[in-house]
This record gives sequence, structure tokens and C-alpha cells, in this order.
Amino acid sequence: MSENKGYDYSDLAAALVEAISTLSDGNPLIESNSNGEQPEYPFCTYSIINPYIGITFDVVQNEPFEAVVSLTWYDDSAINVLNLANRTNKWFRSFAGRDFLFQKNIIVVDVKMDGQRDDFISIEYERKAGLDIRLRLNDSFIDEVGSIDEFSINNENEEE
Repeated sequence: MSENKGYDYSDLAAALVEAISTLSDGNPLIESNSNGEQPEYPFCTYSIINPYIGITFDVVQNEPFEAVVSLTWYDDSAINVLNLANRTNKWFRSFAGRDFLFQKNIIVVDVKMDGQRDDFISIEYERKAGLDIRLRLNDSFIDEVGSIDEFSINNENEEE
């Protein structure tokens, strides 16, 4: 089997982890609904809510496509999560944020601020606010078609 498997979403996750740490002075980004210890507040989660949106009709090799990622900030302060979500929104729309991702072959297409996403937990609220980012990515898949090195024409209809 070929090692040519297409786009590796772990590259996207690594870029987002670095981006969130950069824009928020080191606050962590973790996968949404994942196992393990919850970090101390504030922290951010990501979920790839739409991993593939085709933008070409017949390109398979090195295909550009788009994906939508949802980012959600968690804290015990509603104001703090709104501030963090707003700062994240601005950063991904800024030249610094777009250039940061561009250097990693990721293009920011659109950023939509979603606002409050609070959860009622037992006797108190966990404050959440978030945004969705539409990104353009480039698939690394190469169509491995065998080449024709030589051919011959045998015309059997020729008269002798």
C-alpha cells in the first residue's frame, strides 16, 4: 500500500495549538470531547466540524479544499471568555494571524464570532464563548498512475 494518504489533520491541529498559545500568552488548546485531565481555566478547545468542503470539481492531486474548525474558550467568567473569543477572532482576521497560518500552508477564508456557549453544570455554569474558522488547505495526495514508457502499433489491417 502506498504511503500517499492525503491530508494529515494533525498538521492543522498542531498549527492551531501553536496559534492559540501565541495569541493568548500560553493558554492551552485541546481537542474537544477528549479524554484526560481538564486544564485549568482559561483554556480553549477545537473541533473540526467540517473536515472537507470541496472547492474544485475534478482535481484530485494536490487538491485545495476547505475545512471548518470550531474554537471554544472555557472559564468561570463570562466576560473573560467573551474577551478571549473576541481576541481570537481579531487575531485570526489580522495580518499577523493570517500570515502565521499562511507560513504553515493554511489560508484563513472566514471567521465567524459565535458568542456565548455556556453549559449548566450541576449547580453552576461553565462559561464558554467561541467562534468558527473556515480554512483553505491543500491535500498532499498524489495520484500514482503508472507511466507508459513505450508502445508499439500493430496494424493488422494492412494488406500484404
